[in-house]
Amino acid sequence: MTALTVALGASAATAAPAPPSWDDVEEARGDAEATQLAIARIEDAARATEQTYLDAARSALQLGEEYHLAEIALEQADTTAGRLELRRDAALVRAAESGARAAQLAAQLARSGSGDLTTALLTGDADDAEDLLYRLGAMSSVGARSQALLARAMQDKNTAEALTAQAEVALAERERLADEASDSFADAIAAAEQAEQRLAAQQTLMGELAAQLASLTGRSEQLEREYLAGLGGDEETSQGSPVPGSPVPGSPAPGGPAPSPSAPPSGPAPSPSSPPPAPGPSPSIPPPSPSPSPSQPPAPNPPSVPAPNSGAVATAISFARAQVGEPYQFGGRGPSVWDCSGLTMQAYAAAGVAIGGHSATRQYSTAAQRDRLVPYAQAQPGDLIFYSTGGATSGSKYHVTLYIGGGQMIEAPYPGKTVRIVAVRAATTACRTSRGRPRRAARG
Repeated sequence: MTALTVALGASAATAAPAPPSWDDVEEARGDAEATQLAIARIEDAARATEQTYLDAARSALQLGEEYHLAEIALEQADTTAGRLELRRDAALVRAAESGARAAQLAAQLARSGSGDLTTALLTGDADDAEDLLYRLGAMSSVGARSQALLARAMQDKNTAEALTAQAEVALAERERLADEASDSFADAIAAAEQAEQRLAAQQTLMGELAAQLASLTGRSEQLEREYLAGLGGDEETSQGSPVPGSPVPGSPAPGGPAPSPSAPPSGPAPSPSSPPPAPGPSPSIPPPSPSPSPSQPPAPNPPSVPAPNSGAVATAISFARAQVGEPYQFGGRGPSVWDCSGLTMQAYAAAGVAIGGHSATRQYSTAAQRDRLVPYAQAQPGDLIFYSTGGATSGSKYHVTLYIGGGQMIEAPYPGKTVRIVAVRAATTACRTSRGRPRRAARG
């Protein structure tokens, strides 16, 4: 649980603003200045409790992605170890067979009389077998065919020993990775539970704060609760980005995760294990905004990226829309619970398109390998948008969403939340290639 402690420690160490007590609220009534101060304290407390939840939720996403990567590494180690075990077993069979043929040769030499060497071969210690085989191979009485037989026996024996050693190393590595994956899973589960606990505490406090604010303003508690919710730090809903085609200079707010749009491949990959549903009608999607005005020079032209596959995009977006309102669950990949990469993976799997597996990092890497990263300013419906801990092209990719047009995206957001459609957060200039060009989303 070390990672969880480190990730959440800073938040725990920072004292949140204290909300006013009910006595403070009662005393503030009738005094305009005191009322404003009490309202400000309520607003500060609302922002702080929302941020406390978001810190825990983001840590849960990051630890969840670490588990997905550990799981992938374990699967690869399983494959490697299994392949080596098969090769080892086959080599042991070959070594046994060639060894038996060498023993038959030794028996023949014994019957024909080959001196002390043959006697030693038949009666000597097993530890001396390798040396005796070499000596037998050098005897002038053994013909070329027999020498080849003995050489093959030695080669098969050495190969079997080498593959046995390699398999032992691979199995040990597999066990190590299995332990790491188990620890990572436990950390991710604990972080998700922590986030859900903080969300429950936040909702309780927000109800209290809304009641206090309503008593000061004379408005309804429901209205005040909605107002306080809008003050929170949920950048997914409070920091909408411009519609593609209208780039905005600058970078995301300090501390906010940076997006990296990326697009799935233009052609379908092998079909998923279950038959993909027939593509539904294309969702209503507003076209990209016009090019930026002369006062805002456009970004340099990105590398050529295939146009979206309209049928795959329509199916993926339709699939994702159908999950709106279903709960977030760490590791969820359907049919009724989701995490971020599970939702995007299954949305495109419904269209027969593989986008990199159940991991935001792997989906990003797959798009990069296919040269399908593009500027957010040119994003089109069906593109994927990634969020990382250290900027657009660096750091761990811990969150992925599906762009649907009009500056909006579908995502499975955080523990305690549900699949939702929200405004894309942060700014276009956060996503850059190593050549300094902003790059875009993955095509469907």
